[in-house]
Amino acid sequence: MNTNETISQIKEESLKTEADVITHKDSALKKLDSLLLNYIKNSNTLNKADKLSYWVEDFCNFLKSENTFNPQYLKSYSRGDILQVNLGYNIGNEEGGLHYCLVVDKHNSKKSGIITVIPLTSNKGQTLDFSEVFLGDEIYSCFKSKHDALMLKLSKKINSFNNNTPREELKSTLESLNFLKKMDSKMSKMKKGSIALVSQITTVSKQRIYDPQKTDDLLSGMCISNESLDLINNKMKQLFIKC
Repeated sequence: MNTNETISQIKEESLKTEADVITHKDSALKKLDSLLLNYIKNSNTLNKADKLSYWVEDFCNFLKSENTFNPQYLKSYSRGDILQVNLGYNIGNEEGGLHYCLVVDKHNSKKSGIITVIPLTSNKGQTLDFSEVFLGDEIYSCFKSKHDALMLKLSKKINSFNNNTPREELKSTLESLNFLKKMDSKMSKMKKGSIALVSQITTVSKQRIYDPQKTDDLLSGMCISNESLDLINNKMKQLFIKC
């Protein structure tokens, strides 16, 4: 068989009919359903089933909106900014789920639909791996300062409410207050310091950014110091640049 015949055969094999794709789809969904059911039956993996189900939903939503998504409607992001990103369902030791990350792009255009980040994790007293950088408690301190200022502002607003306050305004303010409390609960894990998982640097779609999307979002303006960025720069050189 000559080269042209081989290429022709490969093309024919790669051309699938609608029926072929439907069959493949049904097979894939059957495997997913079987996997989830097995996870659900085992109490040790019940939470895993729930997380995977959430990710399937999120992934479908991302795909549905990718053609209409416009990154220019998001705020600008700079190196060192702290984001909350949906990293998806993790495999093995990969960081996954809704996760705090650090922007490492030197120049990120608002027109760009992607951004490069390093996942962060809280310090649990573990021995640092060679690929990790300890950032101290500066992220928590920065968050706490902003959180407390917003809580004070919201509390004053609530205290000023009266019987004439519109129901929607009251509802919106209470939702904001509850959101801040949830964020404080999550961020409190970083009281003992945060760790940059430099070896897990990854490029993701900006569709995955949960917060901040606008300049008035909770994490907007939160960033690490130049000193911490220098530590990360040095670790990236050690890991990825041949000396």
